Amino acid sequence: MTDEKKAQTGRNPVEGSPNALRSSKQCNQNQKGLLVLATHLTCRHIRLLKRLLAGPLPRIEADRVAGTTNAPEYISRLRHEFRLQIKTERIEVIDRDGFKTRPGVYHLEPEGRDRVEALIEAYEARRAA
Repeated sequence: MTDEKKAQTGRNPVEGSPNALRSSKQCNQNQKGLLVLATHLTCRHIRLLKRLLAGPLPRIEADRVAGTTNAPEYISRLRHEFRLQIKTERIEVIDRDGFKTRPGVYHLEPEGRDRVEALIEAYEARRAA
């Protein structure tokens, strides 16, 4: 794994602090943090996140889901800007011309599910306001 901060189970998905949800003041600060992060999400990010919650996402399908041809760039942004744990598994396939290729399949790490759900909820709340 990388040195990225992870939100551990039972902890606040924004800060990852064990005490993050204990006080209403801290909870309000964390909600504000989510709302700030949600302002940087795009419709493409949200479509990818919702699909990642459903299970493994092959790269070619990620392009269709995002509505673009550069889904790896959006996955990279989700990893770095939003600190999400998305693993890329390389699988070996034979293309129509008989060549071996190694496309990626994206997997959302189980520890990141709470953070993704919180980001989607904050994004949708921001849009509804």
